[in-house]
Amino acid sequence: MSRKLITAQTEWFAELPEVKKHLNEAGADNDAYIQELIYAVQSKVEEDYDMGLNTATWEVYFDKFPKEIEIWMWPIASIESVKYTDADGDTQTVTSTNYGTDLVNKPARIIPLDSYSWPDTLVTPNAVQVQFITGFASPAVLPGDLKQAMYMIIADWMDNREDRGRRFTRVAEIILTKYKYR
Repeated sequence: MSRKLITAQTEWFAELPEVKKHLNEAGADNDAYIQELIYAVQSKVEEDYDMGLNTATWEVYFDKFPKEIEIWMWPIASIESVKYTDADGDTQTVTSTNYGTDLVNKPARIIPLDSYSWPDTLVTPNAVQVQFITGFASPAVLPGDLKQAMYMIIADWMDNREDRGRRFTRVAEIILTKYKYR
């Protein structure tokens, strides 16, 4: 399985003023650097923990239909389409009434309904494409402990700008681990 970002997020988990408040930063001297840290920390957390915290569109690819399609990102807001390349080389779309989705558990799953079987595909790489949307509806509904973990990482990276051989603070790791599922 491989995945590709189709439409990037347009907002981040926190705005500059709230991060500055957490850091007790009053002036504007470090604003650009703090903004870079917001982007860097969220990107690193998303990458390391297979998360998509703000609304973005992704595709995952499979060489053929597995018994259950598993999507190893969290949270999944919706499944937009399930497409495949048929034996003739044409792209087809599976009707959403032919499969069920479990977007609550980790990983999210797409399962054919009892009356339906996944179709045969052309033997080619990435014959099956699933497009989905990740993220919370808004940064305001992001779990508070997850947001605090990222604040802690920003504060740590702000205070310790050199590489110390560790990714995140111990407390942030403990919080983030609760959201990791593999």
